[in-house]
Amino acid sequence: MLLIDLCLLFLGWFVAQIVFNEYEAHVPLSKRVFKFCIILIALSAIHYFGSRIAFFSVIALMSIGIGILHGYWFHYRNGIHWRTAHPKEKYFQLIGKE
Repeated sequence: MLLIDLCLLFLGWFVAQIVFNEYEAHVPLSKRVFKFCIILIALSAIHYFGSRIAFFSVIALMSIGIGILHGYWFHYRNGIHWRTAHPKEKYFQLIGKE
């Protein structure tokens, strides 16, 4: 079951990289992959030592956080498009990458 769950996690990450690519276009791919590997290790440990329910609960909490970040903070609060991160200047100013 762990392998199937990790494959689902990878598929979700891959789709998110395609959909939200504009938000991390300034970050090198190697850094994004490294960040994913750290998340993969942490979630694997949660799945192995905890349970499958704990694994998917953490993923659900992370997804809710990402939804709040993109849907509320960026889009409604700061006027940045929820998926394309436009206007770029405003987005870079907000994250401190002027």
